[in-house]
Amino acid sequence: MDITQIIISISLLAITTIIVISGIYFINLLKDIRITVNKTNIILDDTHSITNSISKPLTSVSEFVMGFKNGLTMFNNFFKKDDK
Repeated sequence: MDITQIIISISLLAITTIIVISGIYFINLLKDIRITVNKTNIILDDTHSITNSISKPLTSVSEFVMGFKNGLTMFNNFFKKDDK
């Protein structure tokens, strides 16, 4: 074998090895990204359920306060003395 053929063979082997190692690393990276996205989806689902469980009581309290305010306004208008 000529020295040129040896250098080309070694270079080809090195490039092939680097490409294979890079491919394996890329596949592992995609697996980690998939796991991260799944965990993020679970966290977002939990956050959605927590915000819903907090917003429902707050809405009820707000409706109660507005009803109480409207009742007091009506009560004050009913017993308001007219200066005619």
